[in-house]
Amino acid sequence: MATTENTPFTDAHAAWHAEVENARTAPFGPLSATALHWLSREPGPLPGLPGVWSADEGGTVTVELDAADGVTRDGAAVSGTVTLGPLTGTAGTALAWGDVQLEVAARSGGIIVRPRDPAAPDRTSYTGTGTFPASPDWVITGRFEPAERPDVEVASAAGADRTQHYDSPGRAVFTVDGAEVALTLFGSAEGGDLRAVFADATGTDLTFPAARFVSVTPVDAETVRIDFNRTTNPPCAYSASATCPFPPPENRLAVRIAAGELRPGVELAA
Repeated sequence: MATTENTPFTDAHAAWHAEVENARTAPFGPLSATALHWLSREPGPLPGLPGVWSADEGGTVTVELDAADGVTRDGAAVSGTVTLGPLTGTAGTALAWGDVQLEVAARSGGIIVRPRDPAAPDRTSYTGTGTFPASPDWVITGRFEPAERPDVEVASAAGADRTQHYDSPGRAVFTVDGAEVALTLFGSAEGGDLRAVFADATGTDLTFPAARFVSVTPVDAETVRIDFNRTTNPPCAYSASATCPFPPPENRLAVRIAAGELRPGVELAA
């Protein structure tokens, strides 16, 4: 990260980013995924994993396990026919297989099994992600334009044939370098998860080009605040086993938002 004078604002930013990095490097966090398997109705084994797996159209997962597999659920050994779910939306659960967590979840219209191993190379070799210097100039107040759009379809890191769907309450309109821009928002103020998935012109050289994530804070019914200093990379910036959403086309901005996390491996000159 480029050096900058410490202030209460930059100290708060550094503390926030330390929390982001701690979550990213947690034993079963985003860097621990080692594979991504999609289940079908036809029972079958998964490469390198115990059991014979299948999932029906309603999201109910069935796995046949031997006692010798050593799989547990909530600390208790399981064997024979194990049923999980039904899993819909983004719901998930997990089994344990020794030190490995077997995440079972609904994603992008299907059911995945994603092993998470604390010894995964992506985790053990991780050296950190830099950020742009934090600046109050990138705490932007914008106009909220309500325009409810249910079930907005976006592309997904899960694959070219996989999409994800989110409800949008409207968009945030603000100015960057004299240009008015807008971001379609997902989530809701009531749910406390208002956010934007976007990309911008810094993706050509400094940031992850596929997607960036930022939370959005409602100020009142007509106003939102976006602290772009707290923009993060999605898990797919680090792992081929991620299923992140990509921005809707209108959220690919022509302006440069030089704030938040840098692309993995990129450092700014001091």
